[in-house]
Amino acid sequence: MIAAATISVAFGAGCTRSVDDATTPATSTSTTSTSTSTSTTTAHPQLSVTTTTVEPPPTTAATRELAGAVIVVDPGHNGANGSHPTEINRLVDAGGFQKACNTTGTAEGAITESRVNWETAQVLRRVLEARGATVVLTRASDDGWGPCVDQRGLTAQRANADLLISIHADGAAPSASGFHVIWPAVGPTVSAATGSTSAELAGLVRDALVAQGLSPAAYVGGDHGVVERADIATVNRAGVPAVMVECGNMHNADDLAVLASPAGRSRLAAGLAEAIDAFIAAH
Repeated sequence: MIAAATISVAFGAGCTRSVDDATTPATSTSTTSTSTSTSTTTAHPQLSVTTTTVEPPPTTAATRELAGAVIVVDPGHNGANGSHPTEINRLVDAGGFQKACNTTGTAEGAITESRVNWETAQVLRRVLEARGATVVLTRASDDGWGPCVDQRGLTAQRANADLLISIHADGAAPSASGFHVIWPAVGPTVSAATGSTSAELAGLVRDALVAQGLSPAAYVGGDHGVVERADIATVNRAGVPAVMVECGNMHNADDLAVLASPAGRSRLAAGLAEAIDAFIAAH
């Protein structure tokens, strides 16, 4: 049985805008379990945060469409990055140029991006495992620092992964809202083939999140929800189809309500899993 995972919100610092980014990759595979859940609500100055314990649904032959697939899930940043400035400011190869090892990520009040990313990644991991995938996480907890952004991407190459999904949340102006999906531009470490398949994956992620009732951002990407960038180290160094998903803007109240709730993170994970299913089926 897969151990029950607790969905919660961390209380910590970290106030820079998310750019790119958790220490040893963690690998996990699925087994059969019975779905159960309990919940409590904790008061917070910005909103009520619900803590829920959830187990994945039973795994059957009909739900194992991802059997054999290897998926790298990268929860951006890490909870103790702010306590390790020397380490995270070290320059690394970001794909033909130098970039800081990592950043603290954004935050809204006591709710940190690293925790939102971590909790969303845990929900996605359980969904993918229930469908038969092998999931490799780029970090094993939310109380450490790193890994550096280059190593997160290289995790996909080392695992011989089918694709990489990097989970983040943005820190834009409060009036900005919505998600957007970033794919890597062709460059020194991104081949034309990898750039093309990453763009395909980005479109599938966008469509699947819209199907979950989530809105693409209007403040970036021309209201299309997909953006090509050359400066994102994790996807630049992956060597496989890779996207970074800015799941919402933490400074926007409506987006934060989604990001900070188990129900919202479940919608995000469901959309990401559907996109992954569609991509693997096509390849």
